[in-house]
Amino acid sequence: MSRMSELSQALDEMVACGEGLIRAANAIRNYLSEGTETEPPAKEEAADAQYSFTDVRRAFSAKSHAGYTEQVKALITRYGADKLSAIKEEDFPAIMADLEAIV
Repeated sequence: MSRMSELSQALDEMVACGEGLIRAANAIRNYLSEGTETEPPAKEEAADAQYSFTDVRRAFSAKSHAGYTEQVKALITRYGADKLSAIKEEDFPAIMADLEAIV
């Protein structure tokens, strides 16, 4: 892999991590401000979120490079696809929520 390719991939992973941190911080803020919910609002936000294929690809790449390749592949299969590009756009919010749950 070329040096530029590695840098580009590292930047993609950093962006995906940052976006995940922002979503987590917002979910915690909403949960604390509402105070009475029994379930964190992160799932509701994920269902309303709009993701492009680039967002999804970046997040999946970061999770895979973090050592969760098998779980990522299983998640794609669970959505009836053999590769990420075969996932339906309307499933992006749900699959992103499922991806964030992988730890």
